Amino acid sequence: MFSIMNKPILNKTQVDSLIRENRYKVTDQNKFLSRCIDGRYQNEPKLAPLAIPGADIGELAIIFAMANNFGFEIDEEKAFQSLIKTVGGVKNFQLHSDHHTDKSVVGGGCGHWKQINLDPQAYSLNKDQVDFIAKKLIEVKQAGAQEIVLEGEHLEGAVLQVKGNYSILPRSSIVDGGKEKITEVFVYQGTLVDARHRTLANALLKNGAIKLVSGQTEENLYTALSETVEAHLFETVKRLALGLPIFLIDFKDDGGFKIEELGKV
Repeated sequence: MFSIMNKPILNKTQVDSLIRENRYKVTDQNKFLSRCIDGRYQNEPKLAPLAIPGADIGELAIIFAMANNFGFEIDEEKAFQSLIKTVGGVKNFQLHSDHHTDKSVVGGGCGHWKQINLDPQAYSLNKDQVDFIAKKLIEVKQAGAQEIVLEGEHLEGAVLQVKGNYSILPRSSIVDGGKEKITEVFVYQGTLVDARHRTLANALLKNGAIKLVSGQTEENLYTALSETVEAHLFETVKRLALGLPIFLIDFKDDGGFKIEELGKV
């Protein structure tokens, strides 16, 4: 094990131990509830399992970037309402902020949202769309959306891409240099993201938020969402997790899993 900027970097054995300690099964009731990929969440039993960059604010950015990249005609307000419907109402809309939120970022929010504000073009967004998302961020807060304030410095020692019907609590402890230290992992739950995007694609079309051109189908829309979330994930990971190892975690139905190291960010 070695360190980047004094953070312990996790090897495959340590990741295996963290997963065995922190895995939990997804239920039908919570499968579309999201959190950010950020590793600073507390290991709470009810932690939302669907880990995606920026939680639901990040999802709204994905919808807009998808429309830009793939040439879909979009009604932004209807797209927002389609997302609200998909997650089960504003009360289930998930976002997080930092205890030392950057006041220059409208609406506050997480590191992913900060990166979008710093470089919208890298995320295939324009300024008007970023301003719209910032406005909605404030609105959902006022309407009772689920906001978690994350404390402390980033201690992530790996990036985990998760497949299957399980998710992973992001915090653990390791012995480093003879001392016990808290460690964290970035988590992306690809299976749950894919499942929600199928429902979201249907909602976007039924609500008239997206108009398809001749020959396109709902499957094309789902594929576009999938490609866009991957682009946003890796854009933020290379900014916040440079040098960290990436592991693919493939869960079986009984909670068993395989780990594959994919290289480094």
